[in-house]
Amino acid sequence: MAKRAFAMLETPIASGEFIAVGRYQTPKTLFRRSSSDREYNNNMLFPKAVIGYPELSEEPSSDWDRSVLCRICVRLPDGRRVQRNFLKSESVQLLWSFCYSQMDQSERNKPFKLFQAIPGYYKNLYYGYYTSFEQSGLANSLISVTWM
Repeated sequence: MAKRAFAMLETPIASGEFIAVGRYQTPKTLFRRSSSDREYNNNMLFPKAVIGYPELSEEPSSDWDRSVLCRICVRLPDGRRVQRNFLKSESVQLLWSFCYSQMDQSERNKPFKLFQAIPGYYKNLYYGYYTSFEQSGLANSLISVTWM
């Protein structure tokens, strides 16, 4: 009897939300899609593999007006917590750059994902979005990093 795998994929829709698409498939056909779909899925799951992270800008000092700053705390897979100030208008993609810069050299080739823990729920963060910290609702929050 052939083994089956369950793949749960999330696909963005025009409104900016995600819809879950679940399919039962054999492992060999799990990612048998067109090349453009495969490239899109790889970018969402493993952003460093194709895109590369944006350059991390210099951290704004605490002298800046607090209405334009947000402080993000990141819990890394090894248990460390690191904090950094970002401008509220900066792209959320800078979180990936910041997390990548905080990892040990030996861990930098591992794919990772980010999520925001909310009581009773968690929100996955996707690299493909170009929203700001203020628009995404991530300003002044705790973000967790986990290995994929």
